[in-house]
Amino acid sequence: MAKLNKLTKFNIKELLDFFDDKKNSQKGDAAAFSALFGEDLNAAVYKDFKENIEVLEDPVVSGTRRGQRLDRWFVDKKNKKLFQCEIKNWSATAIGGRRLRSNPNDGETKEIIIYYWEKETRNRGNLSENPTKPHPNLVTKVLLKMRPPRRYENFKIEPLVIYWMPISSDKKEFNPLSRLSVKSLNLPIKSDFKDVHIFSVSLYLHKLHKKGKGKKYIYLDVPHFEHRMKLLERFKK
Repeated sequence: MAKLNKLTKFNIKELLDFFDDKKNSQKGDAAAFSALFGEDLNAAVYKDFKENIEVLEDPVVSGTRRGQRLDRWFVDKKNKKLFQCEIKNWSATAIGGRRLRSNPNDGETKEIIIYYWEKETRNRGNLSENPTKPHPNLVTKVLLKMRPPRRYENFKIEPLVIYWMPISSDKKEFNPLSRLSVKSLNLPIKSDFKDVHIFSVSLYLHKLHKKGKGKKYIYLDVPHFEHRMKLLERFKK
């Protein structure tokens, strides 16, 4: 893990209030913040959750000029695994979804999890057969095997989708990381993968916030965000 003084401090409750509860949000804010640090934030939160992985800077591409692109490679050197990742910054603030308070009870959390899970996997959702959105779409493209960086060509590749939204197949413990059988989706595309991993940034931050009477801050490695903030500071001089 990077040294503490190299990490950026984020207030967990403020993140949850803004993205999940739509507090202090004006029109256009969610899109602007997602562009500024959405991918960086979500990738860094997943790294905080897994701890033993590294985020790679290598492009996640299929190897063909017109092929699909994804957002991040994560590498687990100990287990010789590569995760090809698509990141979706979709939240209640960004897509007009259902609100979730920063201190919800279990019943509220379960209701919201079920809502988002079914929204994505059923009724022509992004992770379901949908004639109005041909596959591969913005999410199911993660099921197409990407070309790994040469130094990791012998590693096993697995697909991962990181959402902000509180989504999980676990309706009891609300585990932020869950799996979904690719076969169960009945998609009209071929995939080399058996399962797809699904991670919820929201659910992980909620667990941190609740743990120990509420963890206040999370320290994350967000280099692209820090670079942009430095540029903004220069613009004001």
